[in-house]
Amino acid sequence: MKCLSQRRGLALLAFTLASFYAAADWKAPREALDQRLVEGEFRIHYTLTGENAFPFDVSPPQRTQQAAIRLNSLTAQIDQANRFYSEQLGLTPPLASARYRDVRSIDVHIIELEGKNGSTGDAAIVYRYQHFDGSSPALTIALSNQWRPPNLTPNHEVFHAYQYAYTFFKNPWYLEGMARSVEKAFKGGEVQTEALPRDYGQLEQVLTRSYGADSFWNRLMYLCDSACSGSTSAKAWKPDAYTPRSQFCGGGLVRSILEQYQMIDKEAAQARGIAPNDWTEKEQRSEQNNPFLLRGLRRAIENQCPVRSHPELEIFHGLLEEY
Repeated sequence: MKCLSQRRGLALLAFTLASFYAAADWKAPREALDQRLVEGEFRIHYTLTGENAFPFDVSPPQRTQQAAIRLNSLTAQIDQANRFYSEQLGLTPPLASARYRDVRSIDVHIIELEGKNGSTGDAAIVYRYQHFDGSSPALTIALSNQWRPPNLTPNHEVFHAYQYAYTFFKNPWYLEGMARSVEKAFKGGEVQTEALPRDYGQLEQVLTRSYGADSFWNRLMYLCDSACSGSTSAKAWKPDAYTPRSQFCGGGLVRSILEQYQMIDKEAAQARGIAPNDWTEKEQRSEQNNPFLLRGLRRAIENQCPVRSHPELEIFHGLLEEY
């Protein structure tokens, strides 16, 4: 029995060490990036060589020139997005938030992402870069080295940083659906929508989505903005789409929702026995968050939307009264 116990102990130790080194390995290629471009709080790290070379689809002799061109577009998109979220929507910038008060930068890593376009982490990470001095906590945006403008992945990922600054909730229908919806601020043309849920079955279907929830958010943001739905600022010319004429629809609702979620995730943490500032990834994405997300959504709608003026809004609000 003693030998069996020892073998189990060694196996556990080996597993723990393997997990530790695996966790450390994800940082290694990022810390090895040897080029840096700093624009305000954003520090863009990349390399011109190896498997993470940027731009990946350019021959080495052309890479330096093409990297400069794409980086110019990248910094412009990041700046445009950051200014829109903070100045036009009135959102608190991530590094000005209580959650990230000790964070000094948002580090953008341009690397090979195995088919993904990008990702944003909510944890403050200390990187020890091989080619740059200093180490301090940073938020992280990863961007594929295959990125090319005008793809909106940078705008999308910067919005995630804003979402994380407000709330721990990461349920995909909210996190990805809203971020995809907000991308319309940087696009032209038609905005796809769908009718708001009229019964609990339709509502549950929305809660199962991720990026595809954007058409739900598009419709809600349109109806809740009287400058869009009640004037010529936007033209609703068919049931499942509208074409904005001059402005982004629903900015006030976005801000109100995030403010409600900032308060209500504390209610959720208390009700579910979670440390209010230490949610695990699993808990952040749990379906048990949905009642709280819907309650916060109801409160934001009551604050921002002309519920009695639109039968569609009134029916949807009625569904949310349970929460």
